[in-house]
Amino acid sequence: MLPSFRRGAFGLFALAFVVTLLLGDRPFAAALELRPDQLLSGRLWWTPLSGLFREPEGLGMLALLWTLIVQWWLGSRLEGFWGTPRYLIMVMVSGLVGMLGAAALGLAVPAMREATLVGSAPLDFAAVVAFGFVFAKERLQVGSREISPVVVALVSGLVVLSFPLIVALAAGASIAHAWPSLVPAGIAGVVALLFVQPWRRRPTSGKVERAKHRGQSHLRVVRSSDDMLNRLLA
Repeated sequence: MLPSFRRGAFGLFALAFVVTLLLGDRPFAAALELRPDQLLSGRLWWTPLSGLFREPEGLGMLALLWTLIVQWWLGSRLEGFWGTPRYLIMVMVSGLVGMLGAAALGLAVPAMREATLVGSAPLDFAAVVAFGFVFAKERLQVGSREISPVVVALVSGLVVLSFPLIVALAAGASIAHAWPSLVPAGIAGVVALLFVQPWRRRPTSGKVERAKHRGQSHLRVVRSSDDMLNRLLA
């Protein structure tokens, strides 16, 4: 049975789709790509964000399909567990820190400074890492079989990490110039782990309050607004 495609995860995919396919061939498309040398020079300050949703041309178009799979199958499960605000905070902060951290490395590493960093890999890898840790002790039903979420995360993470490198090599880049494409996703995965530790358990769905009724005292559960919204969207 297919999981529900949650609105936050769908929004990430839809934004990557729009930026890549509808804006990718416009004259200003190059201004959406993160180039550390320009960012460190004080130019194109928005590119750490826009670069997350701009897939490279050629084989990079296949990354949209993989983003769809990751956000639908893994990201939506996390979003259902944490709620939309927490999921989007985790993914976006991890992705932005990944891009900014990679650009900052350009201060010391010439190959990073000269690289062009684009793609949703940091967002996807953050979702994969968090999924693997949050659901590590559970089992996923795939057809008639049960599979460990850790195995799913390992396989998905390997694909997410290797895809930017494959795209760069297919475009003719040498390994010396292609490896920087791995850095943003790697940093994003580390940041995602920092979110996972305090958020590993499901947020409290309600709080217990003491209510009085005709002179009697008893406890009642008051559902939070986030819980009610998640129930309506489930």
